[in-house]
Amino acid sequence: MIRSLLIALIACFSTIGGLYGVMTLKANAKAATGEDSQSKLQMMKTRMVSVPLLSNGEVIGYIVTRLQFVADTSVVKPGSVQPEVFVADEAFRQIYEKAPEDMKSGRKQVIRELAGDVAAGANKRMGREIVKDVMIDSWAYLSKQDMMRKQ
Repeated sequence: MIRSLLIALIACFSTIGGLYGVMTLKANAKAATGEDSQSKLQMMKTRMVSVPLLSNGEVIGYIVTRLQFVADTSVVKPGSVQPEVFVADEAFRQIYEKAPEDMKSGRKQVIRELAGDVAAGANKRMGREIVKDVMIDSWAYLSKQDMMRKQ
């Protein structure tokens, strides 16, 4: 009788110990893979960015664009400055500095370079690698004459 009771207790403790070991192992495995896959990528959009184009100190037109970008949202803390602001500002700066020469020369690589420069500039200003890729959602050029006709 005592022998049967002792074997039953050993079987119960073995089962409970085995289950505990498996659950602990699974939890550690999830935590290890969870750290790597914890970076959550999210598609985000900027507001419309309107950039004046100047030639000889005179406005010749506007480039109006909206950008989409892929951001690592696990790096952005809730309540902190959002990456949309940095991407929009960096796009404005890049277009304002480079667009007049590029429009005159007609280079076709401008958009690809612009997207890479905007991502690199925004990440540099934020101090971390948040913006992964930048895409053009919409792009329009409005000349000064087009603006005058619409008013």
